Amino acid sequence: MSRRILAVFLAIVLAVLGTAAVLYYVNRADDRAVDDVSAVEVLVAQQRIATGTTGTVIRDRQLAVATRMPASSLPEGAVASITPELEKQLVTSTLLPGQLLLRSMFANATETSSGLAIPSDKVAVSFEASMAQQVAGYVRPGAQVALFASYTATANGSKAIGGEGVRGTAVLLPRIEVIAIGEYGSGETTITPQDGAAPDAEPTTLVTVAASTVEAAKIITAANAGAIYLALLTEESDVQAGVGVDDNNVFG
Repeated sequence: MSRRILAVFLAIVLAVLGTAAVLYYVNRADDRAVDDVSAVEVLVAQQRIATGTTGTVIRDRQLAVATRMPASSLPEGAVASITPELEKQLVTSTLLPGQLLLRSMFANATETSSGLAIPSDKVAVSFEASMAQQVAGYVRPGAQVALFASYTATANGSKAIGGEGVRGTAVLLPRIEVIAIGEYGSGETTITPQDGAAPDAEPTTLVTVAASTVEAAKIITAANAGAIYLALLTEESDVQAGVGVDDNNVFG
């Protein structure tokens, strides 16, 4: 009887040990599998990163955070950290929160003889703005702004710069980056009214922005016809190109 009880006891012990061994192996296999696909650490934007932002700014302001992601799910060129090479490079397009940083999103800045850093796919264009037009002087280099321009509505309802018709103001460009304020070598120096100008003419300041070719053409056309107003943006500002009002619906 005692031998039978001992045999049963040993069988139970062996069964428990065998089950434990199998569970341990399975758990270790699962851990190894998880490690194989999740051991890669990459940078993901945690807030909006504007076009022209340098790698140094992304790192110092913690605009992107390190996140562990499955290696098999990552596209080629995922950025694991801001390397010395990326520190001086600029992102060439706006990154949204949650977007993965890729090496192809960075490019070298083209630095002019004045030391003005311009994204490699952009041009720098300047226009004059009064204190009111540049948000009471709060616009600074690096700011994201929307540009508004006044127009006249033609007979067929389309918008035109200058001429006779119903006047209105609309968004010219919904978001663009300011890269300099003031004249070359003089900081934020204002431009005083020229001889012959009205005595009460308001001094203006040169605002320089980074723009695409088409954006630059729009800015120059609007600036030649009249004033361009700037509006400072937040990360969440929702501004749509072309949206505005005219004399007929300003109170609508």
